[in-house]
Amino acid sequence: MVETRDDMKDGIRALLTRPLLTREADEAAFVAVRRRREELVAWFDYFCGWALTVEPRQGYARLAKVRAPGSHACPPRPARRVRGAGAPFDRRRYTLFFLAAAELTVLNRTTIGLLARRVAHTCALEEGIADFDSSVRAERSALVDALLLLERLGALTALDGNTESYVAGDDALVLYRADTARIARLLSAPVPLSRVAGARPDLPAVLEEERYGDRSETAETGPSRNQELLWARHSLMRRLLDDPVVYFADLTAAEAEYAASLTGRSLLRRAAEEAGFQLEERAEGYLLADPSATPATDDRFPGEGHVKQTALLLLDLLTESAATGSSATVPLGRLVAEVEALLEQRPSWARSFRSEGGAERLAREAAAVLVGHGLAAADHDRTTAAYRALPAAHRYTVDRPAFEGES
Repeated sequence: MVETRDDMKDGIRALLTRPLLTREADEAAFVAVRRRREELVAWFDYFCGWALTVEPRQGYARLAKVRAPGSHACPPRPARRVRGAGAPFDRRRYTLFFLAAAELTVLNRTTIGLLARRVAHTCALEEGIADFDSSVRAERSALVDALLLLERLGALTALDGNTESYVAGDDALVLYRADTARIARLLSAPVPLSRVAGARPDLPAVLEEERYGDRSETAETGPSRNQELLWARHSLMRRLLDDPVVYFADLTAAEAEYAASLTGRSLLRRAAEEAGFQLEERAEGYLLADPSATPATDDRFPGEGHVKQTALLLLDLLTESAATGSSATVPLGRLVAEVEALLEQRPSWARSFRSEGGAERLAREAAAVLVGHGLAAADHDRTTAAYRALPAAHRYTVDRPAFEGES
């Protein structure tokens, strides 16, 4: 019985960390998911309405997560580059990622040169997509980032050669094997593209979840009471598992009503316990605290790196400002000044932010980390940006900051 509970916790946490879990990436986690696949399929369906597919022979499990509509208090999580500091994908890299994945569905084995030519051909044919020019280093670099992410996801394997060699020149020789089954699983949407009419299916049609009824404003008959309750449970759990903090102020009326009910609170606590979390219930909202040494997340705060160290210090500034009542918000300019002073005091620290405009770039990236973790909110107008601490920010204090990389 204890082994079953441990396998369930390990499986849930592994899938939350890697919704596309492969045997190559984490064999122990995949074995736990494979062993309890029926229970895990039922758990994610009951609590979240998410579909889980486990393919033991192919060596992967795919949790098709769908974010709750309106769950935008925290910004979206972009795909990130495998190389360097993990910068987020831009529009061009997303485009090349999707085009390469589409080409690989019909190419079991190919070379990087042939794949690049097919991508270039598609770009030339499709209206609204800029041409792909393999003679331009920036274009080759963008394609490499797209292919490296496919490799990390286990959808593409370099059999001979190194993908990054293509950055240096388009004459690089790299041989690939594509896993078409995994590529088909990359798209996480409740409605398959084949069921959506039209050559260019729109996003709402792909994301429509029929089990909750017609929730559109133009619907002649809305969802039933049971569908409303099911939606409230699933959307609330999606928020809790996806976002670091869930504030009551961000909930819909149906979600807030469900969270306040005895049934809702009981199920939230049960789900948290079965997944190995501690549910913290505060006056302002909910937080799933993670006591494990191996967190079920792809990002941590506090964490390592110059940006997160800076974020922790700026968080202290925001909470102090809120506590003293001097101002509800702190302008970006003040955050930049704080970072400038920090860089001046510690000349051997954060060297990648020493160029012109580096202090502002570091301040913005650190502030984005705070917003992304539900610890701060950004207030923007046409001319200025400012930030204010949110209630969860008071969980953190800075006593003796240690600066990574400082000699």
